Amino acid sequence: MSPTTKNRPKIEVFDFYQANREGKRASITSTRQVIKALKAAQDQSPETTGDFPRPTWGRGGQRRPRSLHGIGILRTRGVPTTAHTGATAYPYVAGTSLGADGLYIGRDLNGGGAFCFDPWQLYERGIISGMSMILFGQVGVGKSSLAKSFAVRLVQAGRKLSVASDKKGEWTRVVHALGGSVIQVGPGMGTRINPLDPGTRPSLNAQGEPLSDEGWAMTVRTRRMAILVTLVRILTNRELSPAEHHVLSMALDTGVQAAQTRGGIVIIPDVIDALEAAKDHPDRLVAEASSVMAMTLHRMTTGDLAGMFDGETTAHFAADAPATSIDTSALQGASPEAVRVVNACSGAWTEAMVTTSDGGQRIVVYEEGWDNISSEADLRRMVESWKLARAYGIFNVLILHKIADLDMAGDRGSKMAAMAKSLLADADVKVIYRQDRSALRVTTDELELSDRERSLLKYLDEGVGLWRLGGSSFQVKNDLTRVELGLFNTDERLVTATATERQARA
Repeated sequence: MSPTTKNRPKIEVFDFYQANREGKRASITSTRQVIKALKAAQDQSPETTGDFPRPTWGRGGQRRPRSLHGIGILRTRGVPTTAHTGATAYPYVAGTSLGADGLYIGRDLNGGGAFCFDPWQLYERGIISGMSMILFGQVGVGKSSLAKSFAVRLVQAGRKLSVASDKKGEWTRVVHALGGSVIQVGPGMGTRINPLDPGTRPSLNAQGEPLSDEGWAMTVRTRRMAILVTLVRILTNRELSPAEHHVLSMALDTGVQAAQTRGGIVIIPDVIDALEAAKDHPDRLVAEASSVMAMTLHRMTTGDLAGMFDGETTAHFAADAPATSIDTSALQGASPEAVRVVNACSGAWTEAMVTTSDGGQRIVVYEEGWDNISSEADLRRMVESWKLARAYGIFNVLILHKIADLDMAGDRGSKMAAMAKSLLADADVKVIYRQDRSALRVTTDELELSDRERSLLKYLDEGVGLWRLGGSSFQVKNDLTRVELGLFNTDERLVTATATERQARA
């Protein structure tokens, strides 16, 4: 040890932690002594001390009714019950919600707040597995306004809209307001649509590989043959015989070669010319079938169908347009066969243009769906579109008045009835607006509605619908802006006509 360290004065350091511990011990000891003294004094005291009686009960309090004796051992327990009973017993509990992702549709009247819906996002989240929706509702309950507001908001969000056949012309103003194009088809309109157009070529095939020229040529031929067979079925109201199918296939190939020679696209008259030339075929069956098919397809170039589908397309389909619509309102009063032919041709032409994976996400609306499902051609095409909607990035919307409209497809047990029911089964989104009492039983049975849902459908206000998707149901009030109210007013013609009648009577 150095001298400096040896002579340094000793400094005492106060240990605060040790002092604190000693203070706590002393406090605890003092408290215990006080409690012990009080207990000793209490044991030696008389039965009463002043005006207060001596407590004679032990730990836990006095044992008497409603004294909460033994409160220290109480345990909270849940109430086991069913979901239906719980919803009835606790009506002020909010229902389920899809979240805030998607487009604003309206208000969830079950307490879920804003109801937002986007089919593509819901499909990615696994809530729905099919990209189709069926919308039911009586006339004047707001189902058309829902379809239009949903379509308009999707377009504003970057998606596209296609209306396959607008039979009343109600979507024309909507499409024009969105900056889209409307194709008007009807007698004397001067607009032609070639149902044999090749359509829009995708860059990839169904397997996700680059589409070759041979693959594209086979796809186009299959599509053209399908529409020709469809037209013949509509015009003859029967199935084709093997000989008729054979001569139709040969006439299509001959017509394609003739169109390539003149540097154009094959049209219906090219097929008719090839059938006319085959009337002199040495095989009697081929000659007879060619004659029948030629006379059948001549219906496409004469009468009320002349000038609509007998030439190359004069309308321009812009694949990048935000919205497109085929206005067929000029066909009101036409024959049922003509209406079905127009629906088949316009629907097939539209789907040939939009069913491509390169076209982006698009909503396809089938207005007045009861007319579409009554035609076997339209029904077959819709079933196929339902199945391939996910591959093409399409969301289908079919508008009907009631479930019973599906019976228009055919008799119970028929093939068309089964196809119509498949549309209902494949539609993961179902929206039901107010139904009359006569339609409630069928609606309840087909959609397996609960008693509460069935009672709601009787008294739903205008613009309020029952949404069923993802195993849940929502009661939604569709909110419209002032611009949308004026744009979607489907009663404008009726109001104008009523005002005109009043003025005439005055």
